[in-house]
Amino acid sequence: MVKSGELSLEELFALAEREECVAQMRAYDLISALPAIGEVKAARIMKGAAIAQTRRIRGLGPRQREQLFQALVR
Repeated sequence: MVKSGELSLEELFALAEREECVAQMRAYDLISALPAIGEVKAARIMKGAAIAQTRRIRGLGPRQREQLFQALVR
């Protein structure tokens, strides 16, 4: 849904508060699934935001979320 544009990142993080399956998704998998972002660019974004590739959506802190928004929302 994020890939097709039906769901924004803000909506996804809000959904992760309520839905366990979304909260358990790896942040790396989310980023690499976005259009025009492959595995290499996703790894670079994760490294720039100081997020481990094994980190899950629910486990991201406010600072990490903000850095993801800055890197992904254009």
